[in-house]
Amino acid sequence: MVALGDADGYKLAYEAGLHAVAEQASILRETRDRAGALLSVAAVAGGLAAGLFFTDDRSADIGWLALAGAVLAVAGFSGIVLSTVMIWRPVEGQFVHDAGVIVGSYIEGDPPADLPELHRELALWLGHQTDFNRHQLSMRLKWFNRGLLFLPVEVVGVIVALGDTAHG
Repeated sequence: MVALGDADGYKLAYEAGLHAVAEQASILRETRDRAGALLSVAAVAGGLAAGLFFTDDRSADIGWLALAGAVLAVAGFSGIVLSTVMIWRPVEGQFVHDAGVIVGSYIEGDPPADLPELHRELALWLGHQTDFNRHQLSMRLKWFNRGLLFLPVEVVGVIVALGDTAHG
């Protein structure tokens, strides 16, 4: 294999690819962290509402509107849980290159690759991986947005259930 372009250009492309993949890994981490925070908020709100809803003195006052609110809150919480699971599931993409492959295939290959060739090959690999990871991240961000939409559903359900129970 012979590098056709400028050695500095290959190095620049490689560094840009490294930056893009590192940025994607950061976005995945941040999305997972935010999904965890969303799930925590939803669990606390649901737990507080359940504790107030099922006290002994209010249990007899549960009407159809309170039950409908409880069902709505459970549906909202379930949607948040599903969204979080879809975000936290393992990622099929890759964010690092195997050093053994670099050594075995390029540095100790027959013939060994020189540094510009190595930068070129790794830049191409990073470009392909960035494209693949982009789809994976896009799906997780869509699930996060869905989870955000379920939070108001849960909150409205909690408010309806507690409001109806409080007014007897």
